[in-house]
Amino acid sequence: MRCLIWKGATLASEQDLNKIRQIIVANLKEYPVRIFLFGSHATGRAAITSDIDVAVFPEKNLPAGLLSQIREEIENSNVPYPVDLVDLSQADEDFRQRVLKEGIEWTA
Repeated sequence: MRCLIWKGATLASEQDLNKIRQIIVANLKEYPVRIFLFGSHATGRAAITSDIDVAVFPEKNLPAGLLSQIREEIENSNVPYPVDLVDLSQADEDFRQRVLKEGIEWTA
């Protein structure tokens, strides 16, 4: 599911990525979870039309609706990019392994 928040046509800045990270970390601080930036922003191949791909990998299932709440908070923030927030525990194994191998892990 995507948070469609496209408001401009520039590449995401470190400030924008940090804002997204802060929102996610703040909402997940009570849960054992790993967070990854992946896709074109992680590999340095982002274009002005690229979304920002973020994956969370919880040790246990997250409460129902929590990721939707985070998506809504990102959508209502001043981050001018579409953000794709995915739960790796719900993803297929090949995709999960690719993100774990190629993604950039975000810490609190």
